[in-house]
Amino acid sequence: MSRSKLLVAAALTVLLMATGAQAAELTARGYWWMEAVSRQNWNFNKGQDNHFSIEEKLRTAFVFTANENLRGVLDTQIGTNNWGNGLYQVSSGRTPNATTGGGAYSAGEGNIMLRQGFIEYKWPNTLTNIKAGFQIITLPAAFGGGSPIFDDQAAAFVVSTPLTDAVSLTAGYVRPSDGNNFGSTASLNGTGTATDMVFASLPIKAGSMNITPFGMYMYSGHQSAGTNSNLNNVALLGLAGPNASSSEGVRGYWGGAAFTMAPTELPIKVMADFDYGKATYSNYFNNTKDGGRAGWMADLAIDYTGMSNMTPEAFFVYSSGETGRNTDRSNRMPVVGIPQNWTIGSFFFGERLELAGSMNNPAGYTLFTLGYWAGGISLKNMTFFDKLSHDFNLLYARGTNDPEYLRNSVNLNGVKYAGFLTTKDSLWEVDLNTRYKIYDELTAYLYLGYIKSNFDINTWGASAVTNAASIRTAKSSGDAAKVGLGLNYFF
Repeated sequence: MSRSKLLVAAALTVLLMATGAQAAELTARGYWWMEAVSRQNWNFNKGQDNHFSIEEKLRTAFVFTANENLRGVLDTQIGTNNWGNGLYQVSSGRTPNATTGGGAYSAGEGNIMLRQGFIEYKWPNTLTNIKAGFQIITLPAAFGGGSPIFDDQAAAFVVSTPLTDAVSLTAGYVRPSDGNNFGSTASLNGTGTATDMVFASLPIKAGSMNITPFGMYMYSGHQSAGTNSNLNNVALLGLAGPNASSSEGVRGYWGGAAFTMAPTELPIKVMADFDYGKATYSNYFNNTKDGGRAGWMADLAIDYTGMSNMTPEAFFVYSSGETGRNTDRSNRMPVVGIPQNWTIGSFFFGERLELAGSMNNPAGYTLFTLGYWAGGISLKNMTFFDKLSHDFNLLYARGTNDPEYLRNSVNLNGVKYAGFLTTKDSLWEVDLNTRYKIYDELTAYLYLGYIKSNFDINTWGASAVTNAASIRTAKSSGDAAKVGLGLNYFF
């Protein structure tokens, strides 16, 4: 063999060895979901809004593992999309839309999107874990399935590290929205194009108890959603108060704690949360401030774990609401975006179904506006036959918002019939969700739900509401129902 051929062979061998040394193990996981749903009267106006649709969502995550200390995740989503609603295209956001904009809350035409894309690694010779990239960020919560303040996809840098055997620290920086594709402005006088957040939590373990205090700060320029119109900043981020306008920057402050206790000597599990939030606005054009927005939310749930074929649960939730006296200040807790997973029951306050992108609660504004109390019972994971299980929920809810707020406020930001509950509005909900394991990886679902509503028409009639054009008014309070069939391939 000639010297040149030997050199080429040696070079190829070295290249292949280097490639093999750098190769990552590739695994795939996810779920593919299809669901048919019949909806009756989801806008709570009698005789309206009956609809049948078949929807599909495909989530597939690719995990590239270099070693036990380093991996990369590429998580994709196709849908949710209705059957018969056209071709799947490329999108920059969560749901299909005809507009483009900045951040994870906007969407292009179509609905194939990046759900997560991040690098995760441990700092050498430590237990410090670092995640950098587009990921799911959830503030601490013990009950409800997720945080009611912030629980969403966003670009972030998050560090977690143990401090002692019983105490650890998680801290991070998040940029959920940026209206400037070429680099954001950092102005703090209201003109910025970005929303920036920093947060920290301190999980503490003490025997059978876990408590996690947390705090978060946010600054959002009034152009962070793209353009200076239609309350792009505050309405988009769930922070709008009565006098919020499209020319205002927003500062937000949150704090709270999540608590769980599962004593070994008792067959119970206790879950509780307390959350507080405040948003203040600064007007760049006239340097004035309005009353802002501030409120709180608390919950308590107790599970009985002493039964083998089900877990009974009792729960109660309360969130502060608007008063009728102060029209310059909101008393509802501000939230960042619309929380994706927090819910009680599985109907009015969020479906808790996998296709929640297009079918998240019937009214559409419940979590966004807050201002209600609710209590109920659940029978979770009832299992009487092999491969067949059920979840049952019964709850009652009533608003904590004063009806006079609708008449006295100049602006009604985040107010919608059947989503913004006043002290004269109430509802009963009952639902039953059934799962059957066809295979370990394939599950069939049946969803049944009914809501008996009592929304006060004297409060919500067009003649009773000042600025009625900004909300959906009703002629009569109607009940809502749903029947759904689903098929989930989980791998």
